[in-house]
Amino acid sequence: MSSSVTITEDGRSGQVIYREGLRSITGYWEFGGNDVVTIVNMGSRADWERAHGWALERRAAILRFVADEAVRQRAPSCSAEIDAEKGDILLRQGAGSASALGAPARAAGAAAGAGQAKAEAFVRRYSNLKAMVALGVLVVALVIGGALWLGKKALSVSPVSGVPLNECVRTDAHIASLIQTTDPHLVEISGRGGNTTTSLSILLIPLDGSDPYVVPVVKEVSGNGYSLARILGSDGRTLWFDCMGLYGVRLRDRRLVEAADLREANPGVEPRWWEDPRGADIVDGRLHLINDDRSAAMDVDPDSWKATPVAPKPSNDRFQRHGPTDHLASGLLITSGSWLGLHAPEELERDFKVGQWVRRVENAEDARRERRLFRATLEPGSDTAHFRIRSIVPLSDSGYVNAAFLRLHAKAEPLRLTDPESVLMVHTDKPGLGGRLVVSRLDLEGKVLWRVDTGLDRFSVSQILPGADAFAFVGTRPPVEGKLSEPLVVLVDNATGRLTVHSLWR
Repeated sequence: MSSSVTITEDGRSGQVIYREGLRSITGYWEFGGNDVVTIVNMGSRADWERAHGWALERRAAILRFVADEAVRQRAPSCSAEIDAEKGDILLRQGAGSASALGAPARAAGAAAGAGQAKAEAFVRRYSNLKAMVALGVLVVALVIGGALWLGKKALSVSPVSGVPLNECVRTDAHIASLIQTTDPHLVEISGRGGNTTTSLSILLIPLDGSDPYVVPVVKEVSGNGYSLARILGSDGRTLWFDCMGLYGVRLRDRRLVEAADLREANPGVEPRWWEDPRGADIVDGRLHLINDDRSAAMDVDPDSWKATPVAPKPSNDRFQRHGPTDHLASGLLITSGSWLGLHAPEELERDFKVGQWVRRVENAEDARRERRLFRATLEPGSDTAHFRIRSIVPLSDSGYVNAAFLRLHAKAEPLRLTDPESVLMVHTDKPGLGGRLVVSRLDLEGKVLWRVDTGLDRFSVSQILPGADAFAFVGTRPPVEGKLSEPLVVLVDNATGRLTVHSLWR
């Protein structure tokens, strides 16, 4: 999969973002001292174990890639030293091969004449500084003169294509995504990003198959505060989101709703309620606002935008991330005495052999194993949630790599379809790297009714957005050498298997 490193600046420090498909790892950089030009930290091994388990096995290679890109992009005269445990990358003045932190830095005997070397180094730095100042004045003069002669447009960088920001959200009628776009700007002389600003938009992908549309929200945002922007959800009339302020898009006419509209609809409500959206969420189908000490709350009517005082209903739903495995199950109860399962040999021996107990909801592991369909006869337990396996036999010899049944949420049984009675299965088209995600519809005897290849790399799928009528999958295609993988939303109709594919590049 193609990888990239983005370096941004905010004064004497900034962010270093490693991206791999839709996944990312954010670190920081700051200026160093003496011969250390810059210090980059990408997080300790413990940090990665908590937040970036997907990258832990390749930690050393990723840190090396970040170091090489930091040298290439910003410090070509430096060499990089990496502490793989702490995640520190030191960019030291002077080209040379990279070495681990703590390795001998200088040969024996270098201490002799150190005072003289320091004096000579100071003279060289002072001379270089004077030359750089003179050169800087000349360059600025040339740029200003060029701008006056050619015009601002001739020296500007064209806007960069929009890319998705944070996770997609599904509403009753749309898949919604925040889109960030780098604005046109003057050519950077320093390479520090001082002229770079960002615009944010909302992309709405209708579930009915009609064309997506983009609604601009804010323009020319400086700094990185926008990285915390998030979609709250829909109240059925308006899609609400925190985009460095409270905003919405009215779905019937795609009109942007701003804090000023809410103030106008609620002249008796203190403006502070609309200025800080950090306590906002969609609760019980309405925009719910809580003040900072959680002592009071407001519900906003979807039709009139009128706010009504209510008891606070704190919710953390807006911060919860639902991984693909939340929508995968290993089997289902066909009747109280029969089980249809997808099991690998080791799983069969460990969890699904005769005498073991199964529950109505059994989670599936996201693992590169070939699974087969099995039918089990069950004996009810003392409750309606647990059943003992009396016998279990394969339905066929066909194997499906990393197969699982689709469900609507982590506590649900697999989704059951009618006409005919059937379920949806996801699997990978082939073992190993580069396998694509396939969706199949099976009847309750294990017969495949239809099968569609989504074109997505199975192990780059970052989100599954479920629905009773269609499932949406967010991910990228299998990587191609030298190309950045395009992020996509793929909709699969549950009844027919019809595919609709939308790009998240805008």
